[in-house]
Amino acid sequence: MSSPAWDFLPDLPTCASNCLSTALESSSCTTTDSACICSTPVLTSAIACYSNKCMPKPALSSTNITRSACGVPEDDVADLTPALAGALGMLALIMVGLRMVQRVWIKKSFGWDDGLILMGFACAIPLNVFAFPLQKYGLGTNIWTISFDDIPIQLKLLLLAEIFYMPAEAFTQLSFLAFYQRIFPPSKYLTIAYGLAAITICFGVSNTLVMIFQCTPVDYFWTSWTGETSGTCIDINRYSWYRAGFQIAMDLSIIALPLWPLSTLRLGRQKKVWIMIMFCTGFLITIVSCLRLRSLVMFAQSANPSMDNNPAIYWSIVECDVAIVCACMPCLPALVQPFCPGCFASSKGSEKSESPAPVRLQRVKPRDWSVLQESQDELMTVH
Repeated sequence: MSSPAWDFLPDLPTCASNCLSTALESSSCTTTDSACICSTPVLTSAIACYSNKCMPKPALSSTNITRSACGVPEDDVADLTPALAGALGMLALIMVGLRMVQRVWIKKSFGWDDGLILMGFACAIPLNVFAFPLQKYGLGTNIWTISFDDIPIQLKLLLLAEIFYMPAEAFTQLSFLAFYQRIFPPSKYLTIAYGLAAITICFGVSNTLVMIFQCTPVDYFWTSWTGETSGTCIDINRYSWYRAGFQIAMDLSIIALPLWPLSTLRLGRQKKVWIMIMFCTGFLITIVSCLRLRSLVMFAQSANPSMDNNPAIYWSIVECDVAIVCACMPCLPALVQPFCPGCFASSKGSEKSESPAPVRLQRVKPRDWSVLQESQDELMTVH
């Protein structure tokens, strides 16, 4: 910086100029040594003092002025969330479309699981769409570079995104469980599926309500940052830990539920491996949930929420879209098989053990897994 280091002091409020003076006095820098004043220890000390001694708006503007005067480059990852939302949202749309073609047009067998995945996708659409205005209003950039008029708009969009995330997640989980109802005969597995569905409904409704009313009054969510309004909010950090932990346990339970009965199907090795792979891809949802939890922890400890909340939003988008894609995967073989007849063929020596023709699932006594074998057409239509 060629001009004297103190040239920007008149632009700082009194609280911030006092902070900078104190930081300078505790260092060996002179008032004209720009390089020394803009060194990391002095700059960091002054900016930390802004947050403690100034109200939020003066603290943010002072941080921006000081960093700009020192030529500190600003991070910007605002393009990442819209890119992920666009790519994964389109993939989810394609998979849901293929599922509807297979179920409505080819099989003419539209079920509860199909309706639930449509509802989940309908809730995921706003979550994906909000990524674009969130970029416009500063998500993925440092909060001190954002206009004070844009910050509350960004926070409103963040709240709406999290509200839509909750039912999108619940409807997708219910779609998995409703699909299990298609392939399970009456048994302990079906009873567990119904129990998990009841828990999912209660959990989804309660999470949505908590998101809406996490602050009292509700608008305190997007006005509290100014320090000029009064209200209360729940401990969102603790809530996020409890919710995410329970959610990961639910994901694991739902994805793991069909693996044992599916492993008992009298299928050729190639076909059985494909079915197991399809269902095991659901564990990707759990991995993404863990990554999202890590981002929530970072956000809870952040003094720069518009930057550090970005991972929480894009992992929420990834989680919802990946879950929808996984829920639609069992419909793929019936669409691919006409173009690749050998892709899902039975392995040699196992053809006699397979049912000659797929039939609809019938109600039978518990543990009669022959019906599960006969209902393999719900997983793939292979003749």
